[in-house]
Amino acid sequence: MNPISTLSYQGRPVRLRGSMLNLADMWRAAGRPENRRPADWLALEETARLRAYADTHWTALDEPVTANAGLAGIWHLDTDGLVAAALGHSGGIWANWQLALSYARTLSPAFHLWANTVVRAAMERPGDLATADPDPLLAHLAVRFRELHRRLDTLERHAADLMVLALSGQELLFGGRREFSERSRALLARVVAAEPYGGQCPCCGRERVLAEGGRLLPGAEFDHFYHRGLNRPEYGWPVCAPCHGELTYGGHLARFARMPEFRAFQARVLEQRRRARQCPGDAM
Repeated sequence: MNPISTLSYQGRPVRLRGSMLNLADMWRAAGRPENRRPADWLALEETARLRAYADTHWTALDEPVTANAGLAGIWHLDTDGLVAAALGHSGGIWANWQLALSYARTLSPAFHLWANTVVRAAMERPGDLATADPDPLLAHLAVRFRELHRRLDTLERHAADLMVLALSGQELLFGGRREFSERSRALLARVVAAEPYGGQCPCCGRERVLAEGGRLLPGAEFDHFYHRGLNRPEYGWPVCAPCHGELTYGGHLARFARMPEFRAFQARVLEQRRRARQCPGDAM
């Protein structure tokens, strides 16, 4: 199956596949002249005479039938191989390029001159054509997605910068380290012991942080995620030694990268606290 390429007339697309041109595209590109629709032109006696003559005078170099007989979606291919009708996204009436040039002559002098120049050049240098249909909608979406990615990258950088400012402000406001209370540690340990963590580090999910009885394993730490002066349960989590080292010495970007894992952990902390308020006996 030949791929679809697109020619352009004054910004309007004219699809080309193999040696076949889309006649509806040509009609629209020429300004939709009245009484010149493809079906109207194909019904003319002059067009029928042209097709009959061409059917008996093709040379081996001009023969279009074989190259276009296997087009996907075609539901009718005329016996002379000059005209085909197709369904779907690539639908419409398609005609051999030499027949299409005759149609172009009836649309407008300007369009006919363009077709004689551009279409003939396309037939002589098919390797210069695109190998896929450059759908205008796809091109538009590609541009918009690139812009969206750039904006998201900018937002991510801004969020990281804001975290730096927040950490700096917290340093001035809260000062030195404040340890988590026994009650806070017990709550954080219960969350890590439960599903989906099962005692594994909620940061990396690889190392174990809890021993039997809910005690923290040697090397694991109750990490202050935002600032060492903030010691409420919603500001920390138990992490393994490698993660604690990464978060401690990796700077604000390391913590920013772990924000999704920390927020997921804190969602379970809030759920655990809600259950504890509803059923005080379950918190023991």
